[in-house]
Amino acid sequence: MVNRVRLSSALLVCLAASAALAQTDPGPRPGASGAGGPLPGLGTADVTFFNAARDIFTEIDSVSGGIAGEAGKGLGPTFNSNGCATCHAQPDVGGTSPHPSLGQVMKKNPQVFLGALDRQAGHDQTVPSFITSDGPVREARFINNPDGTKDGGVHGIFTIAFRIDAPGCTLPQPDFVTQLNNNNVIFRIPTPTFGLGLVENVSDNSLIANLKSTSDQRKGAGIAGRFNTNGNDGTITRFGWKAQNKSLLIFAGEAYKRRAGRHQRRLPQ
Repeated sequence: MVNRVRLSSALLVCLAASAALAQTDPGPRPGASGAGGPLPGLGTADVTFFNAARDIFTEIDSVSGGIAGEAGKGLGPTFNSNGCATCHAQPDVGGTSPHPSLGQVMKKNPQVFLGALDRQAGHDQTVPSFITSDGPVREARFINNPDGTKDGGVHGIFTIAFRIDAPGCTLPQPDFVTQLNNNNVIFRIPTPTFGLGLVENVSDNSLIANLKSTSDQRKGAGIAGRFNTNGNDGTITRFGWKAQNKSLLIFAGEAYKRRAGRHQRRLPQ
């Protein structure tokens, strides 16, 4: 009888585990309209600042700004997209990846078009296999460098080689086929930016106090952890997939430089 009980319990555990593993992501969830706007109650100066930053976020960039419909300047030399809002779109500007049939922003992954956009005839770039029209916007990082040392950095999917506004540039794309075959590629999708201004304005002391106040509840639930901190001054970092960036200015600047690939960019003062 005891053995039967143990066997039944073991089977229930296995079935529960199998059920958990079998779960699938339902995709973008519906939500209330009006996402992505300024926080209600802001003063005129703050709303003006928000709208100016949103204008920059939604512009489409080219190398020099001389292409119709692509007034922004500074694209390249490598890039993942030609505008922030092309990737941060769902459910509104500042969100995450769009999808052609799910969620609020129904359009194909914008990255599938960038290999051919504004290219000289016969010089389209390859859209890697991990970028599909109904898949998420992605950035790619290599785990290791060729010499075996750790990499972890973003490698732009496209380059400005042979674009009509980049005469003389022949910079090749990374060899994603080889890196994929070597299991050397990891991916990130766009993180929503909603509410990050509030996150930045929570003081370090408040975060530390909150962590201490929930210590007993977390221990009871088997939850542990610590804050990431800045190696220079010890302050808490809180932005990025691994909370590696201290401020939104640093976070946005790093995105412009490494993810969107712009080599020159002026952020709002």
